[in-house]
Amino acid sequence: MEYLKYNEYKSNLLSQTRNSVKTLNLLNNSVTFDYLRAAVPEKSIKKARYFIITGNGDSYCSALASRPVFENTDRSSTTGMVPGVATETPRAIEFSRYYNTYRGWDPTRVAQYMLLAISVGGSTSRLVESILRMNAIGGQTVAFTQNINSALGKAGDYVVDINTPECDQPAPCVTSYQASLFAADMFGLYVGMVKGFLKEEEANERRNAALEYVNSFGGRVIDEIEEKTFELSCDWLDKGIEIMDFIADGPDYATAFFGSAKMVESFGGLTTIDDTEDWNHINFFNRQPEKSGTFIIANTSSPAFGKSLETIDTITALGRPLVIITDTNEDIFPKSATVFSLPKPKYSWANALMQHIPMDYVAAYMGIFKGETPYRANSEVFNDMGRRIRASELEIIV
Repeated sequence: MEYLKYNEYKSNLLSQTRNSVKTLNLLNNSVTFDYLRAAVPEKSIKKARYFIITGNGDSYCSALASRPVFENTDRSSTTGMVPGVATETPRAIEFSRYYNTYRGWDPTRVAQYMLLAISVGGSTSRLVESILRMNAIGGQTVAFTQNINSALGKAGDYVVDINTPECDQPAPCVTSYQASLFAADMFGLYVGMVKGFLKEEEANERRNAALEYVNSFGGRVIDEIEEKTFELSCDWLDKGIEIMDFIADGPDYATAFFGSAKMVESFGGLTTIDDTEDWNHINFFNRQPEKSGTFIIANTSSPAFGKSLETIDTITALGRPLVIITDTNEDIFPKSATVFSLPKPKYSWANALMQHIPMDYVAAYMGIFKGETPYRANSEVFNDMGRRIRASELEIIV
């Protein structure tokens, strides 16, 4: 196959990815701490002791990636004590149909729960169901959505308007993911301030540090990432690589999960997602390793970095095509791997805001090369299944 120059290609997914830095700067201007104070009063935050964050698809990735901000892990000591608020991130159906259904709810604690349900469109049935369940039990609920008049927005006690910037649609969404993640991160800092874990100047310093990290991708940096992913995509297409594994641990798992989702949404790629330990128990045995493209996120800030290095050695020994996304120098990794050595943030939770970009670009280029329609939108069957997500029957379990 003959290829154009990388910057001559156009698609909605490419456009959203190229505008990532601009998107987050716009969000920084709209999702302010003053706005969050007005959206969810401090007295309600003070009342809450247990936070549950949930979503579906990209929104669930936002929930997973924002959890460290609520737990305030950048203040954690070597004792492992968590200085922030108790936070859980169950899947939406896990919360709406199973959470505490066996042991029941402690009546002395119910009012101390706060559920944050993330859905950009605000019409996903399981998220609406989750909020209605928490409402029925007696906890507090906050809807994170760009459609405040949606079913989700109307169901929540409070609404945080994600205020997603305008972007080229339809596409496997990058802009909406960044919007929901940034809003959740800033809400986590707001909670920290109200609870007394952070002074206001400390919260503002963290916000500014995250934005400084985002802006470090500007100019030639993001162009170089795109050019490198273009070359990788051309190589993988020519080699017939369509099966892809995504590997990461902790909050980085959310980024790997998001990257795998973009491959599926963009061109119907066959992907799996696992952590560094379980991958060695299962996908290690896949046949045709030379046809299994493998992405691993290996950050030095991760407690599992050592296990990531072990897994990278194993992947290399198997002869798998390997992509490493990292916050450190590429010299420590095998020469056979394609390494994206990205800027390192002051606070590790900010990695999730930008480390998905190499995978977004690969998804975009593979979709273009294969001539696929994102989301299988040219199929009545797939369009109907999408509607079922929003029309699925609600069942409130108390």
